[in-house]
Amino acid sequence: MKSHLKIRGALLATTTLVSPIAANAQDAETTNPALSFQPTYSDEIVVRGRNIPEPQRATSQVATFLNADDLDRTGDDNAALALTRLSGLSVVGGKFAYVRGLGDRYSSARLNGSPLPSPEPLRRTVPLDLFPSNVLEGATVQKTFSPNYPGEFGGGIIDLQTLRDPGDSFLNVKLGVGMNTATTSKDGIYVNGGDRDWLGYDDGTRSIPDPLQDVIDAGTPLNDLDDATREAVGESLVNSPLSVIQRGTLGPNFEGSIDGGWSKEVGGDASFGLVGVVGYKSDWTTENSERVVVKNDTIGVDYDTIETSLNTTVNGLLSSSMSWDNHVVQGLMLYIHDTLKQSQIDDGFNFNAPGTSLINVESNTFLERQLWMAQLSGNHIFGDLEANWRGAFARSTRDAPYEQSFRRNRTEDGDLVYSGSGIGREINFSDLTDDSLSGGVDLVYNVPLSGAREATLTLGYEYADSEREFNSYGFRFAGSGANSLPLDTQMARVDFLFSPDNIDPARFELEDRVSDGTASYLGDLTVHGAYFLADAELIPTVRTTAGVRYEDGSQTVGTFDRFGNTGPGSEIKNDYWLPSAMLTWNFTDNMQFRLGYSQTIARPQFRELAASQFSDPDTDRRYRGNSFLVDSKFRNYDARYEYYLGRNQFITASGFYKTIDNPIEEIQFEPSNFNFVTTFINSPKAELYGGEFEYRTRFALEMNDWMANREWLFSVNYTYTKSEIEAQAGDTVTNPFTGADLDASTLGLDGAPLQGTPEHIVNAQFGWEGDSDQFTLLLGWVDERILQRGFPDEDGGLPDIIEQPGIQLDAVFRHNVEIAGTPVTFGFSARNLLGAKHEEFQNSGLGRTEFNTYKRGRSVSASITAKF
Repeated sequence: MKSHLKIRGALLATTTLVSPIAANAQDAETTNPALSFQPTYSDEIVVRGRNIPEPQRATSQVATFLNADDLDRTGDDNAALALTRLSGLSVVGGKFAYVRGLGDRYSSARLNGSPLPSPEPLRRTVPLDLFPSNVLEGATVQKTFSPNYPGEFGGGIIDLQTLRDPGDSFLNVKLGVGMNTATTSKDGIYVNGGDRDWLGYDDGTRSIPDPLQDVIDAGTPLNDLDDATREAVGESLVNSPLSVIQRGTLGPNFEGSIDGGWSKEVGGDASFGLVGVVGYKSDWTTENSERVVVKNDTIGVDYDTIETSLNTTVNGLLSSSMSWDNHVVQGLMLYIHDTLKQSQIDDGFNFNAPGTSLINVESNTFLERQLWMAQLSGNHIFGDLEANWRGAFARSTRDAPYEQSFRRNRTEDGDLVYSGSGIGREINFSDLTDDSLSGGVDLVYNVPLSGAREATLTLGYEYADSEREFNSYGFRFAGSGANSLPLDTQMARVDFLFSPDNIDPARFELEDRVSDGTASYLGDLTVHGAYFLADAELIPTVRTTAGVRYEDGSQTVGTFDRFGNTGPGSEIKNDYWLPSAMLTWNFTDNMQFRLGYSQTIARPQFRELAASQFSDPDTDRRYRGNSFLVDSKFRNYDARYEYYLGRNQFITASGFYKTIDNPIEEIQFEPSNFNFVTTFINSPKAELYGGEFEYRTRFALEMNDWMANREWLFSVNYTYTKSEIEAQAGDTVTNPFTGADLDASTLGLDGAPLQGTPEHIVNAQFGWEGDSDQFTLLLGWVDERILQRGFPDEDGGLPDIIEQPGIQLDAVFRHNVEIAGTPVTFGFSARNLLGAKHEEFQNSGLGRTEFNTYKRGRSVSASITAKF
C-alpha cells in the first residue's frame, strides 16, 4: 500500500506504508512520533525540509535542545553546567538557570514533564546542580509558552529527560580522579565531623541531643528551665568535633559510577527495558577571597576570608518501560543526595566591632540536600486518538544541623579574645521538607483536513500540589560572667572556652535567640490547570498553534516559632485565562519562520512571602520576606528565523519582547550602620527585549589523512538582553513592612536593569569527532550583572554589587580503545584554562572594591570507563 502524506517539514519521497503508526516508528527523522495519520492514497509522500531536525520540526515553539551526544561531548558533571552551553542560558551560583536573563523565579524545571520540589529554603526553584549528567538523556529548554505547560512561565521552562529504555543491554563502569590548582595539595580548613562525612552522610554526630530535643518538643523556653536542667542542655551539645576548625592539606577529587541497561522481548509483540545508574562524586574547593562592603564612600567591612567546602553527591536511578502494540508504560525512581560540608574564617575590619574594630569570625555548616522521586507515565494510541498520562510524587529535604558561628575580637597586639558581647557563639538547627504531588492527562485527536493536511486537537488537565515546611531553632551561648573570665580562658580555643566546666549560670548559659513567631514557616501551593490546544496546517506550509490555559492557584504561607507563637501570614488566590498563539511558516525546504504571542504569570516564592528574617548560607546575606507581595503578569512576543544547512547544521536568529506587571524585585534597608537586610517588593512595571543568534556546522578538513578521517564541528551562540524597571513619579508600591502605599520613585529603581540580567552571553564550541576519539574546546562568556541591588541616597548610598563571571575556557578529550576484548574509554578534561577569577565588586567614590573575589583555579580530571 502506498500513501500520500504531508508531514511537517520533509521532502518529496516515495514510500510503502503499512500503517500510519508503523511509518512513524520506522522514520523518526521525518515524522513526529506523537502524531498518528489518516492516509489518502497516492503514489508519493510530499514532505518538506529534510534538514530540519526532528526536535525542531516536531515543536511549534521556540526551543533549544540538549541531547545525549551534547552531554557526552561537553563532559559536564551536572545539568547546571551542561545547560550553560545552550543559547540564552546562564547559571548563577552554579545552581540556578536564568533563561534570557530572567532570574530563577521566572524559570522552572521539570523531570520527564513532572514538577520538581526544591531543597533550597530561599527558593521554590530546584537547583540544577543536583542532577548528575550520568542520569540524563537530554533536556529541552522551551522559551515560548504553550498551554500544556504551567502558567508560571517567564523566561522559559527546563524539562530534563532521564535515561529510559536502553534498546540493547549494556554495563558501564567509570572511575575518575581530578585536581584543582587553587585547592588540591594546598592548605584548607575543616572540622572533623563524623566518620561518614566523606560519603556525605552524618553518622549521628550532628543529631540534636536528647536533652535539647526534649526542650524543643515541649516548646519550652530555655529561660523557663531550672539552672541544673539548663546547664545539662548546654553541656549536651557536641563540642570539639563540630566546633574546632583545623588546617590541613587537601587531597584530590574522586568520582565513580555504574550504569547498565537490560532489554528483553516479552511474548513476541512486547518489550521490557530497564536502566539503572549509581554514582558517587566528591570535590574539595577552597576560596581565598577579599570581602569589602562600601556605603557612602566608606568601608564598613574589610575581610580576608578563607572558605573550604567538601561537596559530595550520591545518586541513583532506576527506570523501566514496557511497550506493546501502540502502548508504552514507563516507571521511574530517582534518588539524589548532595552534601556541602563547609568551614569559613573571616578576619579583618568591621565597623560595628568594638575596640579596634578588628574581628575574627569562624563558622561552619553541614548541609544535606536530598531529592527522591517516583513517577509513572503512559502513552496509548487508539487510531486517531492518543492518550498520555503521568503521575509523580517527589520529596526534597534539606537538613542543616549545628550551623555555627563564633566571633572574637582582635586586640592591638593581634591576639584573639572572646569578650562575651556581640554575636559571640551561635548554633542553629534547621530542616526543610518540600513535598510535590502532581498528575496530568492529555488527549490528542488528529483530524484530517482537505488534501494532505491535518489538525491536532489536544485537551489536557494537570494538578500540582506543593507543601513546604521549614523549621529553624536558633540558640546562643551568653552570660554576664563571660566578661569576668580570666584572659587566658578568653583566648582559649573554642572547645576549651565552651567546655562543660565553663557552662554554668556563673559563666555561659545556652539561651534562645529572640523569636517573634516567624523563625519557621509552612507554605502550600495548589494549582489546577486545564487547557485546549489546536495545531493545524490551515494553508500549505503554514502551521498555526493556538490555545488557552485556565489555571486556578491557591498559595498560603504561615510563620511560627517553636514556642507556639505565630507571625504574619499571606494568602494569594487567583485564576487566570492564559492564551498562546504561534505561527510557523515553512517557506522553503530548509527554512522556517516563527511568530508567537502569549500571556503568563509568576508567583512569589514561599520564602519571599514569609515575613521573617533569615540568612542565606551560600551568600551570607540576610533577608526579610514581604507578606504583601502579589503575582506578576507577563505579555510575551517572539519571532525566530531558522535556516537548516544539513545534519546538525543550522543558523537561527530570534527576537523577543516582554512586559511585566508587578515584577518582584529586591531592595535593601539598613536597621543599623553597615547592617543590611534585603526584602522584596512588586515594582510597578518592567520591560525586557533582546535577541539570540546561533550557528552550528560540521565540516571536513582535507589537509592530511589524520584531519580528513575526522568530522569537525563548530558552533557559536550569542544572546543580547536589555531590561529596564519602570518606577516613575506617581507610581506606587506597597510598603513591605506596613502595607501602605509608597512613592516608587523614592526607591531609585526607575531605569535600573532587572536583577541578574546580563546584556551579553556568548558560548562557542570547536572540535572533532573521529572513529575512536573526540575533542572539544568550549568557550563561554557572560557579561556582568547585578547580583545584589543597592540603594541610592544623597550621600551615595549602597552601590550595587556586580558579578562578573568572565570568560570560561574548557577542553574535553575522549579516546576509545579495546583492552582484552573490552571497550574502554579514557576521558580527560581541563576546566577554566584561562584561570578566570570569581569576581563580585562595588563601584563607588573609592573606585572598585572587591565584595567577594577569589581565584577559582584551573581544574584537571581523568577518567576510565569500561563497557561490558
